[in-house]
Amino acid sequence: MNSETKQPAEFGPKPIAPQPVLKGPLAELLEWQAMAEGAYSPNTLRAQKADGAIFQAFCESRGEPYLPADPKTIRAFIEDRTAVGKKPATIKRYVATIARVHVAAGLLNPCSGEAVLLGLKQMGRETSARQDQAHPLGWKEIKEFIASAGQGLRADRERAMLCVAYETLARRAELVALEVKDIELHADGNGQALIRRGKTDADGQGRAAYLSRETVKWLKVWLDHSRITEGAVFRRLIGRHQIGGPLNPGSIAPIFKRVAQWIGMPERLIDQVSGHSTRVGATQDLAALDIDLAAITQAGGWKSPRMPLQYAEKINVGRSGMARAAEKTGRDSIGE
Repeated sequence: MNSETKQPAEFGPKPIAPQPVLKGPLAELLEWQAMAEGAYSPNTLRAQKADGAIFQAFCESRGEPYLPADPKTIRAFIEDRTAVGKKPATIKRYVATIARVHVAAGLLNPCSGEAVLLGLKQMGRETSARQDQAHPLGWKEIKEFIASAGQGLRADRERAMLCVAYETLARRAELVALEVKDIELHADGNGQALIRRGKTDADGQGRAAYLSRETVKWLKVWLDHSRITEGAVFRRLIGRHQIGGPLNPGSIAPIFKRVAQWIGMPERLIDQVSGHSTRVGATQDLAALDIDLAAITQAGGWKSPRMPLQYAEKINVGRSGMARAAEKTGRDSIGE
C-alpha cells in the first residue's frame, strides 16, 4: 500500500467534528460560572443553578426568552411561585439569582425594573415573610440522649456530634468539615475547635469555638473507639463496626431526627427537627441564661443579630416588658 492509498473509513482516528464557538451572553455566562467555582461555596452554586433551571423552565413553558428576560416575565414568575406556596425568602433568592445571571452574561439587570419591584412588593403584602423554624435540640435534650444512648460506635458518634454541634453552634456544612487538626485540647480538660469558612465567612478566616470538658470527654471517646487520628472527625458508619468516609451536610438532619425519636420527642416535633436544631437550641439556651446578644452573635458566626433574635424569640417573649409587668402587677399569680 503506497502513501497515497486511503485507509478504509473504519481504520485510523475519526475526524473530530468542529465544536460551535459560543458567543454573546451565553459565552460570558459560562465564563463567569467557571470563575465563580472558587468564589462561592458549592452549596451556593448548586442553589443558583437550581434556581436558574426553575426560571428557565417557567420561561420555556410560556415561550418567552429567559436570557435576557423581560421584567414582566419575572413578575409573572414571582406571582407563579407565590401561588404555589413558596416562601418570600425563597422567591427573593430566585430573583437575586436571575439578576446575577444577567449581570454575569454582560446584560442589563431586568430585576431592577419597576415591574419586578412592584411584584416583590405585592408578594410582601399577600404573604407572610415568617419562616418556619427548626425545633430546638437544647442541652436538656442532649443530656437525655447522652444518658440513654447506650454503647456502640453509633452512640459514641452521636454523643460527640451533638455536643460539638451545640457548643460550636456549627452549621451542617461546618460540622462535617471539622477535622482532627482543628481540635485543640487543653491541659485543664476543655478545648476549642476551629470552625473553618462558614456561610458568612467569605474570606475563610474561621472562628474559634469553646469546647467544655463534657464535650471533650465524649469527643475523645468517639475518636478513640473509631480510631480516627486525622481527617474528618465525623464519619459515616457502615454496619456496626466499620468507619466510612466523611459525612455530607445532608446526613445531619436524619441523624438529629433519630436522636429526637430516641428520646421520645412527639412525632409532630420530630418532623420539625433539622440540621439547624442544635444551633437553635444553643441560641435559646444562651438567651435563657441572659448571655448578651453580642456574645451569642459572635458564638454563632453571624454577621448581624437578626437570626439569633429570631431563634431566641420564644425565650424573649417570656422576658419581655409585658411579661415582667404581668409578674410585677400580679396578673400572672391569679388562681395560685
